[in-house]
Amino acid sequence: MIDGNSETWIECQRWRDRWEDVEKLRGGGQGEAYRALRTSDRQVAFLKVIKAKRDPERRARFFREAAAYDTVRTPGVPRLIESNAHLHGKGEVDPYIATSFIEGPTMREWREAQQSVDLHVALESTMALLKTLRECHRGGLLHRDIKPDNVILANGDPAWPVLLDFGLNFHPDRTVDFETEAGQEIGNRFLRLPELSAGSRVKQDSRSDLSFCAGICFYLLTGANPDLLQDAEGRLPHQRSGTLAKLEQIAGAGLGRLLALFDSGFAPQIADRFNNVDAMIDSMVKVMDRHQPVGNAEDDLTAIREMMDTVASQRQAARYERLSEALREIQRVHEDTRRSLGFAMNWRQSGHHVSAESGRNTLGWVRPGSEEEVLSVKCEVREVGGEIVIHLSGEPVFRTATESPRYGAKFDETIRTWLLARLREAVSGRGVLPPEADEFGERRPFAELTEARDEARRTGRHVIAFVFDPAQEQRGKLRYCLGNFLENRKTRETLAAAFVVALVPLSQVAAVSNVLEGESMESSRWVVFSADLEPEEQAVIYANAQEGERIAFELARRFGSQP
Repeated sequence: MIDGNSETWIECQRWRDRWEDVEKLRGGGQGEAYRALRTSDRQVAFLKVIKAKRDPERRARFFREAAAYDTVRTPGVPRLIESNAHLHGKGEVDPYIATSFIEGPTMREWREAQQSVDLHVALESTMALLKTLRECHRGGLLHRDIKPDNVILANGDPAWPVLLDFGLNFHPDRTVDFETEAGQEIGNRFLRLPELSAGSRVKQDSRSDLSFCAGICFYLLTGANPDLLQDAEGRLPHQRSGTLAKLEQIAGAGLGRLLALFDSGFAPQIADRFNNVDAMIDSMVKVMDRHQPVGNAEDDLTAIREMMDTVASQRQAARYERLSEALREIQRVHEDTRRSLGFAMNWRQSGHHVSAESGRNTLGWVRPGSEEEVLSVKCEVREVGGEIVIHLSGEPVFRTATESPRYGAKFDETIRTWLLARLREAVSGRGVLPPEADEFGERRPFAELTEARDEARRTGRHVIAFVFDPAQEQRGKLRYCLGNFLENRKTRETLAAAFVVALVPLSQVAAVSNVLEGESMESSRWVVFSADLEPEEQAVIYANAQEGERIAFELARRFGSQP
């Protein structure tokens, strides 16, 4: 319990009983702010008065904030002069907080007045803020709302940041706690962290504060808010358009270490971030050592290891190995299946690629002595939440836990059953899609034009048929044309939403229309049909991803419905 008779915790109902305002200041979301004088001794203070006077949760948070100022004794946090917020449970009391007054602009005001900020200045300012956080974290206190507006630069000096506004702080020993916090979004819009979003139950982790500090450093260097950890394309703040060039100009030879710093600071998974304040400060010190003269090869090797050996890179390497293992296991089942078939079939791989995000490989089945693929299996492995999910030809067929993946008898049976069914269908040769159908990804096209017609009539859509000539070399460059035209997911989604999609040989089109009569089929073509297979338009499949996306959107606008 707070001692209400102490010099700090005051038994007072209203602030005006003890203080007079000198100047009204810009307040925050929680309260109004004043430069004030205590009437008893003319003590100057920053005085904050709660706005939501009848909201029990806001009143309790106001007490949390006052207690935070009283707990942390460091020059980087204002000193609590006095408060009556411990009386928040009494409705007749208007809570207030009076802290030492810090002269100076906010970090945002200061940065907006600068054309640019030197790397050394940005790092020193951020490290000073981190040292303040170290004292907070040692006492079990998390801030959870660090942003340029909540940092005052004492006397305008970026080397002396003072952290304000502890209204969203967390301390495990406080008498005030809120079960509703799991359903609320906390933090700020300066940098929205996934663990602080509504529904998350990981809102009391010190690494969130460290990510905010990475955002502070990023803001000082670029003048821009980091906003989100990942944008719609999965890029981190320092990877986005225009930002990398700006950081390179500022950091020079230290760019690699600076980017490694942000890789850990902005890691989407909290386990990939810096473990504590000291680890982040060490990383910043290494960035500032960029001007040290180049040594011998061993020195260079050590420097490279230091830049690459981060928590984020270690986690990324582990993820890379998990995805690689899954692809190897898929290949193992294919090889076991080949042995079971004797000399009837062989398989080969192409396009093997593993990144931190996914693993991809294409396994093509051929008859001995032939280069013509009977079946092409596009394998894709991704980590989704806590699982590794395996897709074969766009179809999810198996999943296993990320932390302890299992590729035993169930896995073998699942992959083998799927594969043999596809091989049997491919070998039969009737109404079967060619291997290039895998380029359509998530949704396989119709192999029969008449079946596509029936679906078009049922759904009221047009048919878009991608047409190849089996007599042409590589079926009219079908793999090359489709692979490039359909490369962007947006293209595939647009076509699937607007049309009934088919992939058919020239003979099927010739049976219903002469639209391609006299046209060269050295390159495959597409044809838009009405639901009754009346041709509307046709052209060569343009082997370019950007042009493919434009054409798909234009066709959807004219003949179908857009997604």
